[in-house]
Amino acid sequence: MGTGHWQLVVTVVKLKCQSVFDDESEVEKEARKAPQEKAPQDPCQIPYTKPRRNAPQRAGHSGAIATTELLLHSSEHPKLDYIAREEDADGPDALLKHYVGIYDSDTEKVEVMEVRKMVVRGSVRSQQASAEGEISTNIREQRNNLGQTFGTKKARKVINSYTENAITPARAERTTANGAPVKLDSVAAAMLASMAESTAGMASRDELAAKADAAKPRPKANLAATEVQNVYTIDTLIGLEIMTSIHVLQWEEALKAKKPIMFTTRYVPSKLQKHQTNTEKLKILKYMLCLINLYNVSKPTRDGRQLPRRDMVRTALDAPEAVIDSIKRKFTEGGVMNRFKCDLLITHLCAMACIIDNYEVDMYDLRQDLKLEARDMQKYFHEIGAKIVAMPEALKKQLGLDKAAAAQRKFARLKLPLDFPKVSFARKAR
Repeated sequence: MGTGHWQLVVTVVKLKCQSVFDDESEVEKEARKAPQEKAPQDPCQIPYTKPRRNAPQRAGHSGAIATTELLLHSSEHPKLDYIAREEDADGPDALLKHYVGIYDSDTEKVEVMEVRKMVVRGSVRSQQASAEGEISTNIREQRNNLGQTFGTKKARKVINSYTENAITPARAERTTANGAPVKLDSVAAAMLASMAESTAGMASRDELAAKADAAKPRPKANLAATEVQNVYTIDTLIGLEIMTSIHVLQWEEALKAKKPIMFTTRYVPSKLQKHQTNTEKLKILKYMLCLINLYNVSKPTRDGRQLPRRDMVRTALDAPEAVIDSIKRKFTEGGVMNRFKCDLLITHLCAMACIIDNYEVDMYDLRQDLKLEARDMQKYFHEIGAKIVAMPEALKKQLGLDKAAAAQRKFARLKLPLDFPKVSFARKAR
């Protein structure tokens, strides 16, 4: 046969797939759950060969694998055809070779030989197909057949797109049935039945969204709460044991004696005077000060922030060892705050600020402490379920701000129902 033509090989081989692992791994279990069409357990494949394009002059150890291309075809199924091709023969993995080892129990030797990598695909055999051996006179069909056989991957993709989007008689019936559903034919029913078992254990869109939502870097929210103060509690944000270890006696004495307290932040000192008699909120402010100082004392890197030496961390936080160790366990890993931990720290600060400010927070001071842009600060508050609103008119008049300055200072309001960002799914490629 000439070059480029398929040559029928008389030998009929039978292929049977069997796992080479005794115990099914987690990867195999997940792959088995994926939606797929089931091929016959013991298909009779008819092999065809043709010379490879740009085949090497010397086959070497590869033998016929290097000089010939193999195609397997099976039509035993009553409604489906199965074709196996060597799709990576001329692709980016052309130099990748596959080997199998055959163990001979009599000689106790292992023979390693090169094998072909075949990709099996099934296609529906149309019930209205033309008689076997009939040659189509349609020029487009002839060109498509040549393209499917000898074309590049890009050309085959374009041909498949034309075929999938063609208006078949069955599709025309569905669009002209005045809204009444048309019963599926036997071929479509067979395809759906073969995929029903493999898709039975797949997670729904809502379940996938719930898993993605739970993996976000934000404090755990009580979604069943009927009052906003029960959504984020001190126990989930800080911990009741850590709260007992936080000391604010010096602050209380200084506030009572009206002595100045030195700070390097803006948010915490602006709230001390208002909550000087509330020990619980003073402890929350102390914990927030530790988080802000830890964030600022760490050095920004490509993947997050790098913590300084232990003595510098202890000096910056100025808190008991139990509190420092708890913060490091929660927001760092091996002396590093990766991006996930940084986001988790900031969302915890947002939730605690809601408790301090009675669930309506002026984000300006906290944004200045963390050196964040206004848009980024709004995203963090939105991540915990808060809504972003404009500054109240009464406060704008009290501070004497004009319209442009007031527009730069947004408020975050936490109320039920919570307004979380919606989980987006990637659009299917066309």
